[in-house]
Amino acid sequence: MEQLAWNDGLSIGVAEIDAQHKHLIDLVNVVARAVEKHEGQEVAGAALRSLCDYAVEHFAAEEMLMDMDTYPEYDLHVTEHMDCTQKALDFLQTYSEGQEVNMPEFVSFLAGWVHTHIMEVDQTLGRHLKARGIGTA
Repeated sequence: MEQLAWNDGLSIGVAEIDAQHKHLIDLVNVVARAVEKHEGQEVAGAALRSLCDYAVEHFAAEEMLMDMDTYPEYDLHVTEHMDCTQKALDFLQTYSEGQEVNMPEFVSFLAGWVHTHIMEVDQTLGRHLKARGIGTA
């Protein structure tokens, strides 16, 4: 399973958010490694729970920096966070209940979502925050 790797192209130029993105990528990779090594439901489930918990924390931190009156992508950005969170929590519940799931496929979805979200939606947030002088790196 391919691992995500941080590179400067993923930076949005806001140090706090960039550090959180690096940690988010690390957590996605922990889940991917657990699945790849067939470490079992307990280990993979714990890694996935940690990832979900941190993603919710990270999304809240980003949203605290947003101003719904001045950030034109506010609704889209928050909706993407909510959709991803709901999908991840639904998957985690199904997985935790011992139901049949395709963990490699879900990890691939998460990795792709994180990368695309940072490269597209979060870049817009970074430009907006830097223009307002917030959190510049």
